[in-house]
Amino acid sequence: MHAVIFDLDGTVLDNESEWEEAFQTVANKYKISKPEFLMPNSWWHEPGIGLSTNWRRMTDKVVVDKLVSETVEVYKDLNKSIHPREGMKEVVEKIKKRGWRTALSTSSTWSVVEIELEELGLELAFDITTTGEEVLVPKPDPEIYLLTAQKLETDPENCLVVEDAIAGVRAAKEAGCRVVGLISEYAVKTTLEAAGADYTIDNMNVLSALIDKLE
Repeated sequence: MHAVIFDLDGTVLDNESEWEEAFQTVANKYKISKPEFLMPNSWWHEPGIGLSTNWRRMTDKVVVDKLVSETVEVYKDLNKSIHPREGMKEVVEKIKKRGWRTALSTSSTWSVVEIELEELGLELAFDITTTGEEVLVPKPDPEIYLLTAQKLETDPENCLVVEDAIAGVRAAKEAGCRVVGLISEYAVKTTLEAAGADYTIDNMNVLSALIDKLE
């Protein structure tokens, strides 16, 4: 193992509920109806696939770029309460002490990622960052994880990916990485395993213990 790659929203940050609130706020403004297919916890948006892809699933009546921009602005107003997931900083410290590299691989745009990392004091936690603007196809396509491994100058099979979203688990697994699925109300253990997760955890303390066992 040479590196650990983290997803951002819902994994490093416990913030998917804020994104859901932002989606629904903008949808209500434009009188966009509830999607036909909801997440298991009845959320409108699917974590992991990015803002544009989510909006294209919901409507074709409004310019997607406008919806994305407004969703980000609503989210920014909500994110004052957002914080790193408990145990996150300790896990990163442990990884670095082992001599492994760390990376962030997220469908979010750099304009959002940069603000979050700076506000939360995490801008130095990751050696490499890959954002959604850098790939042609979003998760569950493996492109973003293949690119991140390339930046890390290692093969995907030498990377451990930590993901909360089903789309992210599928993307990382197809890229050839080992994958840890973070259990949540929108991605339960059995669903993560069905998507290809090699391990499942429900908090960062479990991830810390798992890292101790990996070579």
